[in-house]
Amino acid sequence: MQEQFTAHLAMKFTPEWSRQEKKEKITAVQEVVSIFDSYEDKVGLRGTYVVQGFQGHTDVMLWMFGDRFEDIQDLQLAIRRSTFGKYIETPHAFTGITKPFEFSEHPTSFAVGMVPRRYLCFYPFIRTPEYYLLPKWERKALIGDHGDIGHEFVPDILTNGVYGFGLGDYEWLLTFETNDLGRLVDCVRKLRESKSRLYMQDEHPFIVGRYFELEDGLSQYV
Repeated sequence: MQEQFTAHLAMKFTPEWSRQEKKEKITAVQEVVSIFDSYEDKVGLRGTYVVQGFQGHTDVMLWMFGDRFEDIQDLQLAIRRSTFGKYIETPHAFTGITKPFEFSEHPTSFAVGMVPRRYLCFYPFIRTPEYYLLPKWERKALIGDHGDIGHEFVPDILTNGVYGFGLGDYEWLLTFETNDLGRLVDCVRKLRESKSRLYMQDEHPFIVGRYFELEDGLSQYV
């Protein structure tokens, strides 16, 4: 597996955004589109996700990926310096990296070119210290049980798991993609029955959003 960096950037519009003229907001959005266009050979955009109605702390989430973190960071800095950047806050930002999983050969969906789904469900998590002190065979059994439950929801749910160790506050970053929110609810609830849950320390925030192309997604708030 070729290693790639991922970035999930949660953005919240400031009150000043709503006080701007519509044409000014349109111009600001188009500037962001131009920034992404200028990085198209370096940074991919899996999707722009409108979070309205799911969480109050986030309006839009951008899901980016690239071979070099520097390119992803430079793109984000360009957004911060833009007119659009004056009107956003970033309550959450998560960086990860694709690596082969220890106990699974399940591919990360975006990395193998699977088409994005209508909805994203993203959450970071940390396992307890006790989990990592278990014998390897026991950890493998726990993850196998967890995976067997998840397989019940294939192909309705796409999974994307990346490593976050040392890149932020979380160890793992998980993104589900689906066209059916009902199936998402069923999947997440069913996974609560996995014995690996006994070793879950933290898994917040949950961020759910609806997929849009970049300009259309940002324009929902124009």
